[in-house]
Amino acid sequence: MAHATETAKVVAVGTGEINMEQKNKLTGSLEDYLESIYILKKNKGEVRLTDIALEMECSKPSASKAILSLRKEKLVIQEKYGLISLTPEGDKAAENICFRHRTLVNFLTNTLGVNSKTAQKDACKMEHVISPETLDRLVSYMKK
Repeated sequence: MAHATETAKVVAVGTGEINMEQKNKLTGSLEDYLESIYILKKNKGEVRLTDIALEMECSKPSASKAILSLRKEKLVIQEKYGLISLTPEGDKAAENICFRHRTLVNFLTNTLGVNSKTAQKDACKMEHVISPETLDRLVSYMKK
């Protein structure tokens, strides 16, 4: 960070479930926006477009376009020119993204000895492509 069929599979990973059909519709960039909204909400209590643009190091129009995409996926709600919040499904997806990120950072730093800054950057890239199976195996490995 700067910081989805009729019978869609739902996979439990870490702290929440994510609809795999929806996961497949989200780009890495949109996942980063969800993650940013989730973290901003936890840290600040409320989230505005300006906060997201600052966190993502992008323009307000770029952030606005991403929020529109997330609204279409029913992952966020935005009051007209106001606060942005996650829907329950958006919250689950964001928790899942954050879980993947934390798990990868933990593995990279504590198991492989990668420095924290590099681990953060690498985890941000890896969190978007890691499969549920690989993540499960990674978590199991780290528990040993």
